[in-house]
Amino acid sequence: MIHRKIKFTVLSKLADSQSLLLKAILIFQFTVIFCVGAQEPTTEVDLTQSLTLEQCVQIGLEKSTNMRNARLNLAIQELRVKTARADYFPRIFTNGNYDFSDRVDFGFEPENYNLGLGAQYTIWDNGQREGGFAQAKESLSATVSRNEGIKQSLILQITEAYYDVLQFQALVEVSEQNLERAQENTQRTKDFVEAGSLIPADVATAEVREGNNILTLLNNQNSLQVAKARLPRLLGLDPGVLITVTEDESYQLYQQRGTIERIEMSIEEAIQIALDNRPEFTETEAQLKSQEWSLTLAKLQRWPRLNADVDYNVNVDDYLRERENFSDFRSWSAGVSLNFTLFDGGILGNRVKELTMQLEQARENASDLERSVALDVRQSYLNLKRSEASVDISKTQVVNARLSLDVIQGRFDVDKAILLELLDAQTNYAQALTNEVNTFYAYKIAQTRLQDAMGVLQ
Repeated sequence: MIHRKIKFTVLSKLADSQSLLLKAILIFQFTVIFCVGAQEPTTEVDLTQSLTLEQCVQIGLEKSTNMRNARLNLAIQELRVKTARADYFPRIFTNGNYDFSDRVDFGFEPENYNLGLGAQYTIWDNGQREGGFAQAKESLSATVSRNEGIKQSLILQITEAYYDVLQFQALVEVSEQNLERAQENTQRTKDFVEAGSLIPADVATAEVREGNNILTLLNNQNSLQVAKARLPRLLGLDPGVLITVTEDESYQLYQQRGTIERIEMSIEEAIQIALDNRPEFTETEAQLKSQEWSLTLAKLQRWPRLNADVDYNVNVDDYLRERENFSDFRSWSAGVSLNFTLFDGGILGNRVKELTMQLEQARENASDLERSVALDVRQSYLNLKRSEASVDISKTQVVNARLSLDVIQGRFDVDKAILLELLDAQTNYAQALTNEVNTFYAYKIAQTRLQDAMGVLQ
């Protein structure tokens, strides 16, 4: 009975030790998760106030799903680097077993307990650890560059959504002004009909124009609501969150001065800036190096690995039964092992061939990247130049349409022009105002896209 109690006491202590070890592991895992979560930015922006473009970008970089995943990918890759570095250290492990049987003959007890401690260290692997560590670092570098590309892409999307909100806000204002003018014309036409100066058909014409203006206003209001829902979605917020944005200073300056900021560089200069700054080049270079290391590691799999092994074991059951000198019930061993693949049916050879062809594909894609970037910059540059010219033309159209409307309005007031002429002049002026808004924000988006193509969007 005493012998059985001793066994249970030892098992209880072992269970308590395992429980403490499990708690320590859980605390460590929680600490790691907490530390990773602590890396998240915590800057808060008051959403009840009008947001500038910079504030929208700040919120998006903190809260958007793409950036959160990018930060997690970076943390994962950093852990992989640490894992690859850990291969340089020995591995220490414990083992224990409990056997229960109905056999009691030949000197065997029905219950047996064994504990052991072992260690293994790779003495020589022909550079496989170095290759794995170098590959992990190149993958980390590629992830950093990829995250920079994700960041610039998100900034581009947020900027476009921000300008969409401002564009449709301006279009709604223009539509409201046009509708107000159309309603005044309709009422004036009715007054002229009552006075006998116009016929009822003129009222119908005025009401048709007024109805068209109502539809235009409704369409612009609907587009504004969609734009206001898309912006918080890109910021990582609920689309139902009500966000107001600050008026763009460049648009106010354009309205006052009638001029815009123009690009002051050639296509060749823009392309060179892109070649120096686009994160895709750094990412591609790191990916190529990582794939080269993958090929090297696959070739090194053919070489042997030399390991050192150490084991220390204790027969707990015999020690508890005999209660003699502890050294009689422990044992240890040390040795080295050499592992070498003699035959695998061609698996390693096929793996090397596959990685060689994948590396060739990656190099071909890398050689085409420069041409793709140059084309992207050229298209963005030309689109911006076209947008700049369109802004100038739209400004001239607004001035001319305003002058024409003033002349026809004066003639109509003294019965020198018919109603149809006045309505046509008002329609032309309304269209000119709409074109001016559209072309200006198209120019702002084209400007942003060129900055993105050059890799300088911040």
